Amino acid sequence: MDYDGFKRITGTKIHVAAEQNGLPVSLIIGPANQHDSTKFVDVMESISNRLNNSDTSKIKSIYADKGYDSKIIRNYLKSKNIVPCIPQRNFKTKCERTTHHTNYNKTRFVVERFFAWLKNGFHRIRIRYEKKSENYLGFVYLACIMMYWRVLGWVDHIDLVIRQFF
Repeated sequence: MDYDGFKRITGTKIHVAAEQNGLPVSLIIGPANQHDSTKFVDVMESISNRLNNSDTSKIKSIYADKGYDSKIIRNYLKSKNIVPCIPQRNFKTKCERTTHHTNYNKTRFVVERFFAWLKNGFHRIRIRYEKKSENYLGFVYLACIMMYWRVLGWVDHIDLVIRQFF
């Protein structure tokens, strides 16, 4: 149980793994003053905990931005037989070059679209009002449920009922 304490930490960062429609598969939150790559393995393990082994073996490649370029992440993905489609940072010279970046921008767009849906559609998510991180994560989960309803075409009137909480 951690507290935001209103300016005791710099903010909250949402780490997400999204599928090809832009819907979240795994989602965790962390402090904004930590680098994104520190939570990568946690997000991937969260996928493994929620899906069975046959579904996780269907994951063929992971697309991420340059911030996730590290040997630890690449070795983790290699141990899981997943192809890392991560562009290399410019200052790295002694790493092997990968050429698996076909349609990289189109694929990364689904994650950016998820964050656009999350931040622009739900004001309570954009600005964190909750002191406890569990409460904030609960609102993020509710927003994700509403995204599933919209994309998958589930009940439209439920959207209006839940919208009043945001």
